[in-house]
Amino acid sequence: MDHDCGCGRAASAAPDAPLEFDADGELVVGPVIRPELLTRPCAIGTLDGSWLLELERRTVFGPEVRGALRIEVGASSLRVSGDMYSRRVFPPVFTELELERLRPIPVPMPGGGLRADSDAESGERDVSEDETAILSEFLPLGLRWYPAFPASEYSWYFRSNGSTYVDGTLTVQIVRHLWNRTTQEFVSTDTGTLTLRCRRPLVVTTASTILGESQRMTGTLSIGGTVTNVSARKTSPMYRGCRIEVDAMVNRVFPASATIGSGAAATVRSVYAGAGWDVTVVTDEITVPNDADLTNAELATLMSGHRQTVSGESWRLWLFVGSAQGGLFGIMFDDDTVPREGAAGFADVQLGNDSFIAAAARGRPLDEVPAAFLRTLVHEAGHAFNLWHPKHDVHNPGIGIEIMNQTGDVMGFATTANPYPGNASFAFSDHDRTSLIHSPDPQVRPGWKNFGWGHGDLSAGLPAPVDAAGLGVDTGDEGLELSVAMPAQAFVGEYVTAEVVLTNVSTEPRTVTTLINLSEGDLVFLHTPPDHSLQHLVDVAIGCGPRPTTVLQPGESIRNHVQVFFTNQGVTFTEPGRHTVAAQLEVDPMTTVRSAPVTVDVRGPGSDAEVDISAKTLTPGVGRAIALGDFATDAAARAILTDLAEQHSDTDTGAAGALVLANALARSFTDVRARDVREAAPDEAAHFLELAVAGRSAERVAALAVTVASPTEKDAPVVADAIAALKARGKGGARSAAGKDIAAAERIAADFVQPSGR
Repeated sequence: MDHDCGCGRAASAAPDAPLEFDADGELVVGPVIRPELLTRPCAIGTLDGSWLLELERRTVFGPEVRGALRIEVGASSLRVSGDMYSRRVFPPVFTELELERLRPIPVPMPGGGLRADSDAESGERDVSEDETAILSEFLPLGLRWYPAFPASEYSWYFRSNGSTYVDGTLTVQIVRHLWNRTTQEFVSTDTGTLTLRCRRPLVVTTASTILGESQRMTGTLSIGGTVTNVSARKTSPMYRGCRIEVDAMVNRVFPASATIGSGAAATVRSVYAGAGWDVTVVTDEITVPNDADLTNAELATLMSGHRQTVSGESWRLWLFVGSAQGGLFGIMFDDDTVPREGAAGFADVQLGNDSFIAAAARGRPLDEVPAAFLRTLVHEAGHAFNLWHPKHDVHNPGIGIEIMNQTGDVMGFATTANPYPGNASFAFSDHDRTSLIHSPDPQVRPGWKNFGWGHGDLSAGLPAPVDAAGLGVDTGDEGLELSVAMPAQAFVGEYVTAEVVLTNVSTEPRTVTTLINLSEGDLVFLHTPPDHSLQHLVDVAIGCGPRPTTVLQPGESIRNHVQVFFTNQGVTFTEPGRHTVAAQLEVDPMTTVRSAPVTVDVRGPGSDAEVDISAKTLTPGVGRAIALGDFATDAAARAILTDLAEQHSDTDTGAAGALVLANALARSFTDVRARDVREAAPDEAAHFLELAVAGRSAERVAALAVTVASPTEKDAPVVADAIAALKARGKGGARSAAGKDIAAAERIAADFVQPSGR
C-alpha cells in the first residue's frame, strides 16, 4: 500500500522513478530527462587542450571568476593547470553554467537534429562516427581561441597534484597559489579538488560538433571550505596561443620556412605547435628603413613605437628582423616597465668558417641560411616567453641541441659529419615544453613579469616539479675561481658597478668563455635583498650568439666591469638594508662556477647632494638610459642626465650620467618609425666627457665608461673617446704613475671589447 512516508513524493510518480530537485529544493514534476541516458563517457583524448573554466557565483552580485584550464593528455600522463581571473560586474553577466539552467535540455530527434523538449524517448542509439574524427572537426581553425583576461584581474593559479579519470569523470587534486594584485606575487597556497564530468551525445550532428555541444563539462570545485559548481567549455585542442607580429628591415629576409636536418620543412608556427602552442605569425612591415648597425637604444625605440596596435587581451609578441649588432645572432628586450616585450634576429651577422659548420653555410649572412636564422628567431621568442638557457635553470634540464640551448652549445655538438645548423633540434626540451604549457600566466605571457621570474629560481613564481636528480647545483671546478668586487656601502640611487674576475688557479691551461657581462647569456648575478627573496640580475637586453672563448694559462685571469645600478629588475638597490650579490658564470657547456657572495649595505640618501642625486637617478627613464648608454628620444631623461652631470660631476653617479650623454651625443640616433634622425653633436659630447674625466684617475674613468656602454655594443664611442681624452690629458712616460694609470685604463677598454688572459 503506497503512502508518502513523509517524503513528499508526488502521488503520480512511480516508486522507481528518478527524483530530481531544483535549486530551491523542490521536486521537479514530470518526466525527468537525465543527460547520462542520452550520452556516453568521453574518451580521455577528448580532454586534451584548452578550456574556458567558469565558476558559478554564490550570489547574483558575487564576483565573476573565470579563466583558462589546460589539460594535457599524454600517452601515459595527464597534467592539469589553470589561471583564474575575477572581477565584479554590474549588471551581472551570467556564466555558461548559470545560463544553462535557463535553457531546455536538447535531446536527439529521429533522423538527426535537436529538439528542446522533454517528450523524446531516451533509448540509446549506435553512433558510427569515430571519436577521433569528430574531435578533428571540432572548432575550425578560425574559431579556436585561448582564454585571456586583463592582468589586473588575475586572482590565482592552480596545477594538478594527482588525478583520476573514470567513466567520464575527471577528478583532480589541485594546489592553488593565490595572487596579490598589489605586490604582483603569489602569497599563499591551499589545496582542493576539481571534479569535471565529460559526456558526449550518442547522436552527434554537424551542428552540435561546431557548436561544441560535445565539448562541455560540468562539475564542482571543492576548495577553501566551500563547494562551487563549475563549467568548462573547450576552446581549442591546443593549450595556449600567441600572435607574433614580424617586421623586417628592407632587403632582410624572414625565414617563413626552412629545411631542417631531418629534411622536413619547419616554420615558427610548426615549432611552437610541437609545444602545444597555436602561434599565428603576421608579417606587417618589411620595408623598415635600412640601418646597417643598430644600437640597443634604436632597437628599443623601434619596438616600442613600431608594432601594430591590437585591441583585446590576446597574447602578442613583436619579432624584428634587423641588420646587425656586432656578432650577436639575436636579442630579447626585458625592460622593467614592459618586460619581455619583443625580440630581434640579425640578418647580416655571418656564420664562421669552422669545419663543424655546413659548407654551404660558412661565411654566409644568417638570413641566407634559413635553418640557422629560423632557430635564432624561435629561440629569442622563447626568451620572450620566459624560457632560460638550460644552465641558468635550477631544475637540471640537460644541455643539448634543443631550441633553448645557446648557439655555442649547439655548435659544440656539431661535427664535420653532422654540421651546424643541420645538427640542431627544432623542438623544445621536455622541461621547456612543460613550462610553456603549464607555468602561470604572469611567468609566460609577454609583457608581464621580468625574465627569469619563476623559471630560473625558487623564490618567485612557481618552479616546475623536479625529478630524482633534485635541483641544479653548481658543477664547479676547483681549477677556476670566480670573484666579484663591489663597494661595501651605497645609498639608494647611487651608481653601483662591479668588477668580475675569472682566474685559472690550476696547473693546466683552461679554455673559458669571454662573455663576462650581463647581456650575452653566460653571466648572471644572484641578488638577495633584505627581504631574503632571490633575484636573477641580467641586462635589459639579452643577446645570443656563438660563444667566443680564450685560453687561460695557469695563474692568468680575465675580467670585466659591469653596472648593477639598473637591470631587468629595474633599479637594483632601492631598499635600505643588507644586500648580497653573487656571480654565476657558465664557463663552458658543462661547467658553471659561482663566486662567494659580497655584501652591500644600502642606506637612504643623507646629504642634500645625495638626496638630489637619488631623486634624479630614480626618475623614470633615467635608469633605462644608463642601461642602454643612450637617452634615445626621451627628452626628459636627457634633461635630468644633463643636470646630474653638471651639478654632481664630482661623484661617480654624476660622471656616469655625463658618460651616457657623451656616448649618445657622439653618434647619430635614428627613429625609423618617425623617420627622424638625431644628428651627432661632437662638441656637446666632448663637454660631457671632460666633466667625467676631470678629477678622476684614468683607470676609474675607463671603468665607468665600459659600464655605461651597452655590453653588446663593442664599438660604443664612449669607450674609445674616453681613452683618447685620457691620453691627451696624460703626462709623463710609460713608467710614470700617469703612464701606468693610462695603461690600466687601456686594459679595461680592451677587456670590454674582447677579454683576454693576463
